[in-house]
Amino acid sequence: MAMAIGIVGNYGNNNKGDEAILQGIIIQLKKYYHISPADIVVFSNHPEQTRKMYGVQAAPLYYKKNNNYLTLVTTMRKNFSVIKKLDLLIVGGGGILMDLYGSEAFLFGMYGWLGKLTKTPVVIYGVGAGPILSKQGELLLRSLAHIARLTTVRDPESKKLLQSIGVKSPIHVIGDPAFQLPMPIEVNRQKKPLKIGVTAVPFYHGSYWPEENLSLYQNYITGMAENLDRILHNYPNVEVNFFATKYPQDLMVTKEIKALMQYKDRCTINEHVMEPNDIVGFAAEQDIVIGTRLHSLILSLVSETPVIAVSYHHKVLDFMNMIECQDYVVPIEGLHDQTDLFLRPFEQMDKDWDKTTSMFKQVADKMKYKADKGMQLVKQQTENKNNPNVLVLSNMYPSKYSKTFGIFVKNQVELLQEKGVTVDVSAISDPRKGKIRVISKYLSFFVKNIGTLLFKGGKYDAVHVHYIFPTGLIGLLYKRLFNTRLIVTSHGGDIDQMIRKSSRARRYTDQILQQSDHVIAVGDKLKQDIHENFSVELDKISVINMGVNRDVFHPIDQQTVRRQLGIAPEEKLLLFVGNLIEAKGLMDLVDAFKLVKQYEQKAALHLIGEPKNAAFFKKLKETIADERDITIHDALPQQEIAQWMSAADIFVLPSHIEGFGLVALEAMACEIPVVGTNIGGLTYLLDEGRGLKAEVKNPEGLAKQIITLLGDPELKKQIIKRALRKVEEYDQQKLVDDVIKLYTIRKA
Repeated sequence: MAMAIGIVGNYGNNNKGDEAILQGIIIQLKKYYHISPADIVVFSNHPEQTRKMYGVQAAPLYYKKNNNYLTLVTTMRKNFSVIKKLDLLIVGGGGILMDLYGSEAFLFGMYGWLGKLTKTPVVIYGVGAGPILSKQGELLLRSLAHIARLTTVRDPESKKLLQSIGVKSPIHVIGDPAFQLPMPIEVNRQKKPLKIGVTAVPFYHGSYWPEENLSLYQNYITGMAENLDRILHNYPNVEVNFFATKYPQDLMVTKEIKALMQYKDRCTINEHVMEPNDIVGFAAEQDIVIGTRLHSLILSLVSETPVIAVSYHHKVLDFMNMIECQDYVVPIEGLHDQTDLFLRPFEQMDKDWDKTTSMFKQVADKMKYKADKGMQLVKQQTENKNNPNVLVLSNMYPSKYSKTFGIFVKNQVELLQEKGVTVDVSAISDPRKGKIRVISKYLSFFVKNIGTLLFKGGKYDAVHVHYIFPTGLIGLLYKRLFNTRLIVTSHGGDIDQMIRKSSRARRYTDQILQQSDHVIAVGDKLKQDIHENFSVELDKISVINMGVNRDVFHPIDQQTVRRQLGIAPEEKLLLFVGNLIEAKGLMDLVDAFKLVKQYEQKAALHLIGEPKNAAFFKKLKETIADERDITIHDALPQQEIAQWMSAADIFVLPSHIEGFGLVALEAMACEIPVVGTNIGGLTYLLDEGRGLKAEVKNPEGLAKQIITLLGDPELKKQIIKRALRKVEEYDQQKLVDDVIKLYTIRKA
């Protein structure tokens, strides 16, 4: 029997961006669930229009009454029976997780509760979040996210916003469903950009905006006209073609902008009501699209047309940041003050047109792939009833005290959840030291877990312990009481440091390793150490490192990212990322850098990370006080670290102890050559010409390898080429499947 699936969103409202999302979702449902449109129910502003357009069933999004309360109650009463018949309810589209216009949070929050009351699984799919302006809005949207079986958003900023209002359930970033629309069969690109497509939103006009301000509106349309005229003045062969994605409001604005232009004779307005496929086709005929509305940009990218964004709403800037096209964003508020805001990005594109078109094709391909992965995730979460239920225990996990503390554990947890694994996490998330604080946090951790063990212990198929001692002791209790499968991951520090603290720690570590069902080592050297020093059989140990997130760590154009970070093009940038502690060999690196400066005057060293020991950090700062070319930066989010890696010439990791060296792998993924010490996991990671190695605590050796790389561009290319093979092998998407297999191996 075919599934019945409902789709809730701001559909049937003549907004072609929302219609593109709906069309994309329907395309995906056909592909992954093999259902016909007749098995899909769309809750629409104009049900009859939606029914005719897509061949689906349709129901009113709401039943308008005299006041909001009656509207809400009537809608719930009438749509309850419709939703009860569904197997899945998808809440997707624009204008959902916000309260800008007042009623959205109530309306879409209500659909979450209807799903809960009818026991229909709810999925929030590919939405943008914000603005969320009221406490009421926060409460309603937070409850919607917690009701949902799966929450996916279309950009990282939306994820951050939802987390900031207290959403605790996993939030996944996917591509906008509109990227699933088909590309035109034929797209003929010009050798130079000659046709510019333009969309305009009624910014602060009463026909669309919640608050009318005609002065701001006039400034906006005047600024649009002057900036477009500037391009046409400097490029006599270029033409402007206006089009609209929301009718009739956008059409009105384009007419007013054209009327103000000096070169209006080189402008046209497409007045037709175009459907999403028509917009994709029209954008394909343009060489560049200057767009205000988000989906004028997205539908242009579907046809691989380069875009310049006018940021009228944070969602536009968030999207352009996500696709790493910040250089092609124009703030709408600045249009009235400057006339070259369109000209500058246009000139940048025109300067190397082949590079521009190639870059935007890569962006389009990536976003289409991410959009496709979104529905795969929905299918995994809603159809696979046999995925394991796992408890993750860890000594380290990010929190308000440190965003980088155990970030790799959090990354793996989120990836497991994306694969459909149900994961609960119990972790120590406070990295602060001090005897009383350490005793307090470990005591609290154990008390909390004893409670979980007693009341919910039997529900888990597996317990996955990160760092062997002391978290592994809790794992052993689960194994003994409930015969729960116990998986232990050693990250290196628990072997190299923890067991040296006392003979008791050594005994417990031995016991945990021996009694676990399987041991994961993050590197080959670590596997050998566990086998030799703890007598664990080799076939019980798998080498599975945490893997590199290639959605985050990938090459970005160095010239572009240096401009964004304010780094001079000629600077020879050496980069370190990690905890600012003695064990990372930072004093060796500082000494090595002084030697490098004798060879390369333009060298600069940047240290990014979090200090963990106040005394050592003070010593480090005193040591570099007179070194103006050494800069310390606070710990940064992973996306910003990836930017710094792409900006760097060489990544240096001079560790004294290193279980695997994930940060070196992340640098390799950004196509930056690595110099590291011949220790632990780095010995294997940088082997076979994938990087250059120096002996531990040897500043002269470090300096020699850095100088070698700075002076040999061909060697750098060879190292990067070899390193990328290892990056491919250690992609976290592949490695996490190996972890899931360990959860599900049946006991003999």
